[in-house]
Order: sequence, then C-alpha cells, then structure tokens
Amino acid sequence: MSWRPITLMAALCLALAVPGTAAADDPPPEVEQRAGTRAPAEVYGLSEPAQAGDPVAAAKAHLADPRYHIDPADLVPLRTVVDGRDETVRFAQRHRGVPVFGAHYLVHFRKDGDRREVVGAGGRFLTELTVDTTPAVTRESAAAIARIALIRDRRAKESAKAETAGLVVIPHGAGQLAWHVVLTGRDPVAGRPLLLDAYVDAHSGRPLFAVDRLRMEGPVTGTGETAHGRTVELNAYQRADGAYELRDRARPMWDGSDGEILTYDAAGGDITAWLGAGVPADAEPARSGTLAFGPEHTASGAVDAHWGAGQVYEFYRRLGRDGLDGQGGTMHSVVNVTMEGEPFANAFWDGTKMIYGGGVGDYRSFASGLDVVGHEMTHGVIEHSAGLVYIGQSGAMNEGLADYFGNAIQVDSFGIPMSDPNASLLGETLCTTLPPEQCAARDLDDGRVAGEDYLGMTVALDYGGVHYNSTIFSGALWDVREALGGASADRLVYKALTEYMTPLDDFVDGRRAVELAARALGMSARDRLTVSRAFDRHGIKPGWERALRTDTRVLIDGITDPYARPDVAGGRYVVSNSSPDVVEPSHILTGRVGGGKPVRLSENDRWNFMPATDGKRAAWISFDATRQSYRIHTRPLDRSSPEKLVHDGTVVIESVAIDGDTIAWDGVGPDGEHSVWVKRGDAPPVDVTAAAGVRGYAPSLKGGRLAYHKVWTEGDAAHNAPAVLDLESGAETVVPMPQGSVSAEPTLTGRHLVWIYDENGDGRAGIMRAAIDGTRTAVVVPDGPQAPTAYWFDANDAFATIGVWPDGTELSNDILLKIHQVPLSGGTLQRFSCNRGLQEAFASGDGRTVVWLDGTDGNTDLVTRDRPAGRCRGGA
Repeated sequence: MSWRPITLMAALCLALAVPGTAAADDPPPEVEQRAGTRAPAEVYGLSEPAQAGDPVAAAKAHLADPRYHIDPADLVPLRTVVDGRDETVRFAQRHRGVPVFGAHYLVHFRKDGDRREVVGAGGRFLTELTVDTTPAVTRESAAAIARIALIRDRRAKESAKAETAGLVVIPHGAGQLAWHVVLTGRDPVAGRPLLLDAYVDAHSGRPLFAVDRLRMEGPVTGTGETAHGRTVELNAYQRADGAYELRDRARPMWDGSDGEILTYDAAGGDITAWLGAGVPADAEPARSGTLAFGPEHTASGAVDAHWGAGQVYEFYRRLGRDGLDGQGGTMHSVVNVTMEGEPFANAFWDGTKMIYGGGVGDYRSFASGLDVVGHEMTHGVIEHSAGLVYIGQSGAMNEGLADYFGNAIQVDSFGIPMSDPNASLLGETLCTTLPPEQCAARDLDDGRVAGEDYLGMTVALDYGGVHYNSTIFSGALWDVREALGGASADRLVYKALTEYMTPLDDFVDGRRAVELAARALGMSARDRLTVSRAFDRHGIKPGWERALRTDTRVLIDGITDPYARPDVAGGRYVVSNSSPDVVEPSHILTGRVGGGKPVRLSENDRWNFMPATDGKRAAWISFDATRQSYRIHTRPLDRSSPEKLVHDGTVVIESVAIDGDTIAWDGVGPDGEHSVWVKRGDAPPVDVTAAAGVRGYAPSLKGGRLAYHKVWTEGDAAHNAPAVLDLESGAETVVPMPQGSVSAEPTLTGRHLVWIYDENGDGRAGIMRAAIDGTRTAVVVPDGPQAPTAYWFDANDAFATIGVWPDGTELSNDILLKIHQVPLSGGTLQRFSCNRGLQEAFASGDGRTVVWLDGTDGNTDLVTRDRPAGRCRGGA
C-alpha cells in the first residue's frame, strides 16, 4: 500500500455538558458543569462581595472558594477588561509551572463606586491534570519530528525551519506534556507563507497537531492597486530630514514612546522578510516628500492600510478598547509584499501585525477593502482576548468574529445601511471588474445551518474548515446586528468575546457566551429572545452534531490516533490507535475485515505508527523518546511470537512496507536527503537511493521486487518516475515518463505495477499500470481535462482505488475527498461510498473491498465496504 502523507487529522475534542435552551426571561441556573473537570464551566447569577483594590487579587481570592476546586497559585493573570461598571479578570492555567493549552478562567465583577461584587466566573480550568512535566524527548528531536510529521506538503517540509519554543500541557485526560515548535517556511501548494505552531508529545515523541498562526483572509485570489478614488485624511509624521512618514501618533493610545499606527511599504519585497514578531530592525514606514502621499502610495495599498487601521482603532475605542492588545500597543501594517517574485494574493494577521499583498491585474491591493483590514486586525483583538484556537469550531468562530467586526467597521465607517444587500459581503470591493457578489470571499447572510451545512473536514483541510464553516456562526451574529442595530449588537458580541469566550470553545460555547453577555448587559427579555432565535435559525444549539446515515460497516468505532493509516492484505487489516482521551502512546491493532474484535500487536509503550501488512505479518514504526531513535518492528498477525525489533537508527522514518522477511522504508537521513532503504532478513539495510542527486519516496514490496517513486537530476533537468528494483539481481527498471510529467504512489500488486500520473502539473491525474517488472505500460484512466483531481491511491490485482476531490466550489460536503474505484483493465471511475464526510487513508483488500478512515458520523471510524455504491444522492 502507498499514500501521500497528510497533516494531523485529529482536532482537540473536549466533552461539554450543555443544558437545553431556556426561555429568555427564565432565571439562569447558578452553575454549569464541564465534563472532565471539577471546575465549573460557568457560575453566574451571583451577587457576592469582593475585595477592593487590585482586581487580580480580588479575583484570586474569590476563586479560592471550594466551589471552584481551583488553586489560585496555578493561575497567571493575562489581562483585566473594564467595561463601565463591569470588570473581567482573565487568567491562564499553569500545571506545575507549565502553561496549559487553551485553559483560561475568568472572573466577572460589577463595581459601585469603591465597592465591588462578583457576578459570575467561568471558563476552562482542568482539575484532573497529573502529567509529569519532565520531558523525555529533547527539544532538537521535537523540532525534527514536527517538521517531518506536521507539514503536509513534501516540498514545504524540505525547506521549512523548526524552532522549539517551550513546553505546554495539552488538556487531554490527565494531560499530555508537549513541546511547542514553531515551523516557518513556504507552502508551494497553497502559494502562501508557512507559519505553524506545532505540538509534539514530550514523553513519547508522537506529533499531536499544528495550528496555523497566519490568520488568512480566506480563499480570495488576485492582487491589485487601490483605486476607490476616495480622498481621506492621514495622520502622518514629519521626520527631521523633512520627509513625511505614515506614522500615526494622534490617537489616544500614544504615550510618548509607544502606541502608534505604523504602515510599511515592502515595495514588492519577499514576504518572508516580514514574518515573525514586529518588523525588521532596519524597516522604515512608507514616506513622502510632501503631505500629499502620491499615486505610488495609492498603488501600493499604503493609503488604504493606514487610513483603515485608524478606522479600526476608533471602532474598538468606542467599545472601550485601546488598540488591538487592549493596552494601547503599537499597530503595524505591511503592504505590497510578494512571494518569490510573484504577486501575493491574500492578507493575514501573523500574530503581531497585518500583511497585505499588492494589487495587480483585475484586483486591487488587499488593503483596499476596509472590511478586510478590519477582519485582519480583529484577529489581533481575538488573540489578545479569548485566544480562540485556530482549528475546527473554535477556529471557525475566530474567523466568524473577524468577519463580523470587519463588516461592522466598514458599514459604520461608510454609513452603509444594514439593509444594503452588499452589507453582509466580505472583500466585495477588492475586484476591479467583478460585481460585488462574485468578488466577495464570504457572505454573512448566506443562511448556512450547522446540522445541514457544516463541512465535515479534518484539520488537514483548512484546519478543520475554519473559513468554510465560519458563516454558520458569523451569520447568527449578523442576524442579531440586523435585528438589534449596530451599537447594541457590537457591544454584545465584543463583551462575549472578551469576557466569556475561552480558547477551545465550540459553537454551542460561543452561543452561551453571547447569551451570558446579553444577561450581563441587562438586555430585555425580548432582545435576549431575538439573540436565541438567531442561533436557533443557524442550528447552533445543544445536540446539533448528531450522527448521519452511512452505508459502511464499522470495524473500529472511534480512531483517536491522528496518524492512523490502515493497511490490508489477505483479509486482515492493521491500524494504529490510541486511548479514547488520546493520552496513551498509540499502539498497533489487527483484525479481520470480515468482522470481529481487533487485537493488539504492539507490546511496547512507545509511539507506534504507520503499520503495513502482507497478510501474515505486520511491520510498523515506533519512536523511542529515551534514545531519540526510530525503530521498525515486526510481528505475525496471529501473535504466535512476540514483536521483533528489526531496525534501530536515527533516520526519521515516514512509511514502511513488508513482504515476507523483506522490509523497506523511506525517510530523511543525516544528510537531509529523502531516501529508500531495504532490509532482507538479517542483512543490514541498504540505501537504494545512495547515488548523488537521487531521492526516493513511498516504497512498495511484492514478490521479491521493490517499487518506489524516484526523483533525480541529470544536468540541469529534474526527473521523476516509478522505479522497480529486482532485489535478487539488483537490476532496476525506471518506467519511462514524459518530460515534465509527475508520477506518484507506485504500488506493486501480485501482477502489476500501478501508479498515478499528471502530465501537465494541473493537479488532475490519470492511472497507469505496467507489468510487475516495470515493462509494458498501459493507461487505465487517461490524464486530461476530464481526469480526476486525485489524492490518495492504492491498488490490487484487479482494481485501482483513488481518492477524488470532486469538481465544484459550492460550500458543501459534496466537495470533500471521496473514494472511487476502477478496474485495472480500464473503465469508468465509480463512487465507492455515499458517506457525506471526508473519506481518506484507504487501503485495498481482496476483490473490491476497501478499508478507510471516515469522518461522516462526527468522529473518525475505521470502516469497510466491498462494492461500489452506484449513484449517490447529489451525484455519482
């Protein structure tokens, strides 16, 4: 079996007990509990006296009450929000001095002169953490693992840099100690920079997940110059040499040394020079010889970015916030960046500043849309308040809140009525030719409903649908704004964000935060009912995530190892799995495709992953945290003998193949090259790609032969093709491929070599086969305009199975990866299962049987089916 590696597929899953929705005028319950911890999710409806003076000390004193089960010594104050008479103190949890990922707890006060009383408290505090905070994995090993395992694309992986930032505790069960690794580089597939916060288990070395730090505006394409023709006032600064800079010190946040708005023109410079905290030491703000900033500043986007940043600052100041960080910190914008000499068609918040691509062709600068500017800067507000994690539902809320406030800033600044059909569009003014509804990235009035329209993506795709699912949540908020008006709704949503939301909240948590904020603001029962009905209309209510119908048989219910990749042979499957709380190191399971209870193969307590089988034995990889080494183990599927260690080394191994007593694997060696090794029996392993300039990927074994994807250079020309090596004679056959074509996933069956190929690099791929020795090639599915957009691939003697990204752009589960199958003799691809969710990581069994990981019913299951589905509702 072979596959293309993909990134971590399991998002953090935290159970939450949520009560049913009460009528808006019912008194609230006093305490809401959260599963897995004794600390309440929320305590409200309080009116208890609190200490005067320091609000942090008063909050800690209140949380010392036994009802919270919190040791105040484990709390680190983050910030205090003052909203009229209301004060909210936000804490972050520490476990034995180590930060706990996403664990914030808040205390809400109301003041009357010098008197202060507690009106509520809540958030996330994990009382059951017992994890040892002494790491077994070194910082260096964690960095290497994160780079290899948590970057999806091979080309991005090879050029990325990894730097270990420190330890954190991931709140799963008793806790997981993890290294936080920052990954930087470039993603050539997405055409954007790479900046990931990655996490690696510090005890086992198992990669956990990665979170995108770049808060991208979304799937809008294009660059262009600003050309709205609007004359605006710019707060500038005159330098000692007489020149004027886009440096705004006229806002209340300026304290004489900090708190300004700065705008930089990258002048077409590469985006990588601007990534990271702050700006380069030698960077200077955009400047002009006169107070009239000329056409070059209009074309670069500097005028729009600078003026827009001021509008954003004033909007949040009206809500009681001093700058993005709430402390009057300086706000930076960078415009007119490129990537490797090409236009950069996007904008993002990188954790400290806004970065905008420049304008070209049919598109204006990405700073030209005030809603886009407001969106990106709001990511800064979110980062400095609730800190919603950029993954899954919390990430969709992050994007949705940025959309909501971005649009609110634009309609308020320009006096656009909420009834205007374009008011709900995001980025609709970026295009020079397209009408607004076609140019817009998203529409907050798209009417999407959670149970019907939520896309069942894994974190390998848009980090769990953070952009694609955002309008479910932002749509409810926009409905509230349309009903209650901007002033009331903005104050309500801002209070919910800054005083009630916590980093790992889901949609239902977000609804509750808004409803609690409405109560705290003293909104009328009628207005609170309006808020509740808005969330109801978008399906955001307890229990919306119900399982959907499937046409598959479940082999294992609840795969929790994010790196689970099944393999199948001889009616038996192997797969890795972890404990339900994902705390234990993953282990290897085997079972029969026909059914029955799976049994455990691995006997060690290391991280075990990527198993393969020939139907009689299994081989898999483990990582030894003590020795910082990768190991390969084998064991008979009937467990007639213990697991056997067959290889132990420092090479970072990515996949393994087995055929009898022959083992093959690929990975990155000490020289940084990606190679393929083969080990026959007790003989030492041999690097079959040892020649200079040769790399190898995705090994496959069968009948004394090895197939792999070979990449090499001849002179200045780069080549790639399937290669077949006869292990007995040493003769190698490289299958001829047209210059410029790309081959991938070579798979040996009993009679054939089968692979996918892309002749022109357009992402659509056909399927080819050859004899098992690499000769007599034939086309199974031709490449061309009608070829499938392929991803996963496997084959047996009779059928090829391929993962297909369906054509189309409509936001629905219909565009997620689906399994198709075709006879090797040729024919039409047939849809294999009608399950609506993501179908991936599959393996071909006997005949037409396929085993795969499926996300349709709300979690990841190992499922199987033994025949195509025929036609499915909504398509073939």
